Amino acid sequence: MKKIQVLAAVAFFSVFLIALAPASSAAQTPTLTPPPATLPSITYYINGTSTYDSISNTQWQVLFQDVFNNHNFVKYNWSQNLTEDLIVFDLSYTGLNPYGNALIVSLSNIGSPTVQNLSKAFNATKNDLSLVKSGGNAITNIQALNGGAYPGFSWSKITVKSLSAEYRDAGIIVALIAVTFVLYFYFNRKK
Repeated sequence: MKKIQVLAAVAFFSVFLIALAPASSAAQTPTLTPPPATLPSITYYINGTSTYDSISNTQWQVLFQDVFNNHNFVKYNWSQNLTEDLIVFDLSYTGLNPYGNALIVSLSNIGSPTVQNLSKAFNATKNDLSLVKSGGNAITNIQALNGGAYPGFSWSKITVKSLSAEYRDAGIIVALIAVTFVLYFYFNRKK
C-alpha cells in the first residue's frame, strides 16, 4: 500500500511539473509595449566612404512590409503582431537590438536603404546565429523569425512549434499515463 502511495505521488508531481514548465519560461518575458506612432531614423555610413544615409519611418515601414511580412522571406505572419518592430528595435523603440545592428551593418556594406538593398542585407544576416535558443541550442535569425521569436533578444521564445515537437509532447503525456496505468495494476494485483 505504501508503494502505491509513493508511486501516485511521484506520478502526480511529474504531471504537475510538466504542466508548469511553460509558465516558468513565460515568466521571464518582459512586458512588451506597442511601438510609437513614428519609428526613429537611424543614420549609418556606407562602408568605405564618407557618405551616410538614414532609414526613415517610411523606409522602416517598407522593410517590414516588403521583407519581414513577405512570406517568400519569412514564414511567420508578423503583420498580425503589434510589436513586430521589436524585430530590429530595442524595447524602448529608440535604438536597435543586436539583430537590428547586424542588419544595418550588412546594409552599410551594400548601400542605400532601398527595398532591393534591404532584402540583400536581410539575406546576408538570416543564417547568422540569433540570441534565441531552442532546446538549449542557438538558432539562426531566420529560424527565430519563422518561429515567431525576436532574433535580437535572448528572452524571446519560439511561438510556433514544429509538428514533431507537438507529437513529442503528446507522446510524453501518453507515456506517463500508460506507465501510471500499468504500475497501478501491477501493484494492485491479487497475490
